[in-house]
Amino acid sequence: MILETDNYRINIEKRNSNLSEISNSQIVENLIKNRNISDENIKNFLSDSNLDTINPYEFSDMEDAVKILVSFIKSKKKIGIYGDFDADGLTGTAILIETIESLGAIPKPFIPNRENEGHGISEKGINSLIDFGCELIITVDTGTNSFDLIEKAMKSNKIEFIITDHHIPEKETYNYPVLNPALNKNLTEYSGAGVAWILAKALFDYFKVPMKEGLTSLATIGTVADVAPLLKNNRTIVKKGLLEISKTNNYAIKALNNISGKKFFYEPPEADYISFSMAPRINTPGRIEDPYTSLKLLTAKNSKNAHNLSSKIEQMNNKRKSLSLELWNKIQNQIITQKSNPLIFIDCTNYPLGLLGPLAGRLVENLSKPVFCFAEKENVYKFSSRSNESYNLFDSLSKLEKYFINFGGHALAAGFSIKSSDYNAFSDEMIKLSKLETKKSKKNYEVDLEVNIDIINYELWDEIKTLSPFGEKNPDPLFYSTNVSTEKIRAIGANKNHISGKIINSKNSFDFIGFNIPYLEEFSKNNVNIIYKLRTDFWNGKKQKKIHILEIDPC
Repeated sequence: MILETDNYRINIEKRNSNLSEISNSQIVENLIKNRNISDENIKNFLSDSNLDTINPYEFSDMEDAVKILVSFIKSKKKIGIYGDFDADGLTGTAILIETIESLGAIPKPFIPNRENEGHGISEKGINSLIDFGCELIITVDTGTNSFDLIEKAMKSNKIEFIITDHHIPEKETYNYPVLNPALNKNLTEYSGAGVAWILAKALFDYFKVPMKEGLTSLATIGTVADVAPLLKNNRTIVKKGLLEISKTNNYAIKALNNISGKKFFYEPPEADYISFSMAPRINTPGRIEDPYTSLKLLTAKNSKNAHNLSSKIEQMNNKRKSLSLELWNKIQNQIITQKSNPLIFIDCTNYPLGLLGPLAGRLVENLSKPVFCFAEKENVYKFSSRSNESYNLFDSLSKLEKYFINFGGHALAAGFSIKSSDYNAFSDEMIKLSKLETKKSKKNYEVDLEVNIDIINYELWDEIKTLSPFGEKNPDPLFYSTNVSTEKIRAIGANKNHISGKIINSKNSFDFIGFNIPYLEEFSKNNVNIIYKLRTDFWNGKKQKKIHILEIDPC
């Protein structure tokens, strides 16, 4: 069933529409069905699973990987860790540094520079670790499809490799251990940090040593930042990790909490605390300067060092925000001229490449169509692209490999480079292959339930929380209600671009807030139709249950 306005489109299953009488428990049951949780898995989904239930040896190459690592750890040798510059790669790298170091060996990290090297393994990076004296290199969040380069390095040098990654493999068998959930059936869709955590767990289990505090927090940050599905073992890791984040004595996590304005927690945070506060800060140095600043923070050995590094990162983060706003304002004309196109191409030349991915993601959310942001550097166009469920980026781009200098990614996100002289031919061919309708851009909302506003009650907030943590494949429950009574609506915020007020039903009144929604007099003169979530805030130590409005229209 589809409901449509001039500005947005609501998708909702018929069985979930126009519900006037439904209990809280029935609402929760419907939400579970909407998430395709089978009857036999409901108990596990709702239970507080233990990290000990996670079996690292579900990975077919785990035994070989552990055997190699144990030998190197017992010999106290240098072990190279080849990571990546985003939050997933950095947290995964930090997990393995802390693990190897605590077990007695010597970790040596290498993180490529986004501007000069980009994602993936390079000969330069491998050689730098060999020059450090490493005879084993473990990759994090990368390496699955660098088999030619790895085979060459293994033949030319006395060097071994273990790959930890989650990207789509181009072949099935390798001459060295590859820990990648895509190579084993029915495994959890781990992030790069998730796979690193699984390897760390296997090592701590082997040596019969408790896992170091803070590592589950790091895996949680990487999992949420990389938008991995919060199902199966990911759900267990993130649930435990959010609790650890709220209580930990880990220097890095405490410092990140402090600069995010969270000196203490009344209860474990939701996953969006990572998405909007922690992950952007970890990502920032790699987006505009040096990713090693974040890695140093994540592996800080004392509170003073963690504080100094986090303060430096906060300064970088403010610079990133300023540049992002400047870029956003600059590209508006490009958006206007392409709004009816099936694919959107945005030129971001002269801005840091690290700003392109978040910008593309924001545009996809606003326009509900694939977005390709690029910047020219030395006659090469470097792209960061994002999509939604309606368009598989990896499959579509794979058909045009003749253009690529390099390429990697998955269904919803991809990065690649082409010669600047190929841009027109490439973009034309992409549009022809897209098979998407040319139409006005509208936001799409996958609404869980259309309900009479009278069924909303304060107990519902707590019952829905049993389904958290919310994120990919387990989104925040979304509701739609019509003919809703409101009062005391007003514009708020420094630029008066948000609204707040009260929603009234037959039993209660509820505070609401709506971000980036301009106030209209019609909201006060008429009942309204709203798309909304149930939100919990804390203010001066008091829990506040609010309705978070995403869209509002006069009846």
